[in-house]
Amino acid sequence: MKKQGIAVEWIANFSSEVVPSIIDLVNCATVDGGTLGYEKPMSDDEAKRFIGDLKHRVSGGEAHVLVGSTKGEAVFLAILSLNLMPNCRHRAELSKGVIRPDFRGRHLVELAFSQIVLRAEQLGIEQLVLDVREDSRAHMLWRRFGFVTYGVLEDYARANTEICRGHFMVQTVESLRKRIGSEIT
Repeated sequence: MKKQGIAVEWIANFSSEVVPSIIDLVNCATVDGGTLGYEKPMSDDEAKRFIGDLKHRVSGGEAHVLVGSTKGEAVFLAILSLNLMPNCRHRAELSKGVIRPDFRGRHLVELAFSQIVLRAEQLGIEQLVLDVREDSRAHMLWRRFGFVTYGVLEDYARANTEICRGHFMVQTVESLRKRIGSEIT
């Protein structure tokens, strides 16, 4: 699918073109103050582990990876991690959400969420959960899109010797669909 000049696809094949682009995207967002679990750009070893884990989870049916790109460059990434426990298959985690800093403000969040809603509905997922560092740009964004905190962890992350609180948030797929309804294609 292509919208706003952005090709959007759920990837299963981690080609030699897409892998460096994903790593570059995560690193670029980290440098810009993104709180993605990294304080600085990934080392080569960290990048190999990150991509290796992602490939393993996708091939095992545990995760779905959404990439938006233009001119061969990833501009957003979202990871939908499934809950494989029989009693919890109605729930999935948004475990990464990244937009290239120079592409923010172009409604790519709505574009990504529209695809996440469609995929979640196809998979029978009714509830989306996530965790985020308190008062980060991402925390404010998730709240703006209707995610609500159901728990707080005082010692969620440690960055530059600072102990950061984390929020665990939830929203139903139905609620997210209503919130971005006109964007869903």
